[in-house]
Amino acid sequence: MKKVIYNRYGSFDDLQMAEVDIPGIQSDEFLIKVKAVAINPLDWKKLEGQLKIITGKKFPKGIAFDFSGIIENAGNNTTNFKTGDEVFGTLDAMKGEALAEYIVVKTESICKKPKNVSFETAAAILTGGTTAIFLLNKAKIKAGDEVLINGASGGVGMVALQVAKLKGAKVATVASGKGLDFIHKWHPDRTIDYKKDKVTNKPEKYDAIFELAGSLPFSQAKNLLKPNGIYVSTLPNPVDMIKAFFNNLFSAKKNIIIQAHPNQKIFNEISNWMSQNIVEMPVAKTFRIDEFKEAYHFAKKGGAIGKVVFTIP
Repeated sequence: MKKVIYNRYGSFDDLQMAEVDIPGIQSDEFLIKVKAVAINPLDWKKLEGQLKIITGKKFPKGIAFDFSGIIENAGNNTTNFKTGDEVFGTLDAMKGEALAEYIVVKTESICKKPKNVSFETAAAILTGGTTAIFLLNKAKIKAGDEVLINGASGGVGMVALQVAKLKGAKVATVASGKGLDFIHKWHPDRTIDYKKDKVTNKPEKYDAIFELAGSLPFSQAKNLLKPNGIYVSTLPNPVDMIKAFFNNLFSAKKNIIIQAHPNQKIFNEISNWMSQNIVEMPVAKTFRIDEFKEAYHFAKKGGAIGKVVFTIP
């Protein structure tokens, strides 16, 4: 089978197509015929060695972790799914090797794909959807809360906007250009074009701020929070984590850093929303698996509205 791998940390030029054996399965595992794989920024952060303290020195490594496909084979002790089921899911983000024709997963990594949702869309929504739900739950968002989403036109931001509005929150969004135009379809209560104005110059105060763009550090955002407001970031670094720890000891304005951990409850919530057309995730562009270098260059360049996805016959 085909699988995209790399044998050292580096750039997209270090990615290569390998011919490897179709993996075998244990009694509690499923063999998935992969149909679509979504690109996430974490893919190139790992490839570049930014997270080598976590990902280690063992090579070769695969790439990507959000996928959809069809169950090709099921182990004898598996439950909930059967051969032929159309599913979507995510692998361990730090070990993911989804960009391949076949992968092996366990029950907790997958969910049934709604019939009305394409393989491409199903693969595209998982990381954004899962992280958005974690954000909203961590901040305990409820009707009437005032929320600021910095980076609202990205994968996480789009879902966070849609779900926050479902919960009855008042949502302000920060984006620009085509992204800002696009998210108007989900009716944010306020929009801020970061190319024309700075959110830090605005007088509004928020119950929660979601930092998804890497451009609004807590040191600036805390002035935009209400007295007991919460700032939640998905883009931590070691220094930020230390600062957040000490801030939270002494301040009522909390600085929370999260890493989403997918589970069946969240998968099913996302699946139900998609099946009812309540939540959506646009696919910006699709590529064949053998166009992996072109696809990653396109995704990293930025500016696309929605996710970049591989389709695999």
